[in-house]
Amino acid sequence: MKYTSEQLDAIAAKLRDMPAAAKPRQEYTKQAAVEVLIKEIRGLQKRGYALAQIAEALRGEGLDIATPTLKNYLLRTKPTRKKVPATPTDPKPVQAKPKPSNKSASFPVASDTDEI
Repeated sequence: MKYTSEQLDAIAAKLRDMPAAAKPRQEYTKQAAVEVLIKEIRGLQKRGYALAQIAEALRGEGLDIATPTLKNYLLRTKPTRKKVPATPTDPKPVQAKPKPSNKSASFPVASDTDEI
């Protein structure tokens, strides 16, 4: 089937007039919610708030969380430190001495003498 330019213009106009799509509502677990709020929670701790006070404030805002659970989640979200590659403690391998070749020497071989 073929389309005329008038039909395509009408379709384009209808597409432009469509409202913005609603963002899907994202839901979080308690642990994920603590991860999202971690900066604010750490900020409260730096300002002297105890975990019990922070947990109470979170419960007041609808995030039903017990103090031990909050503590556990905070321990799980601690930033991991970058691992620095360990310096080798083993000594460097000793290179083997080259083996003498069986080729004839570049100087003439003389027999031993009894003169001392």
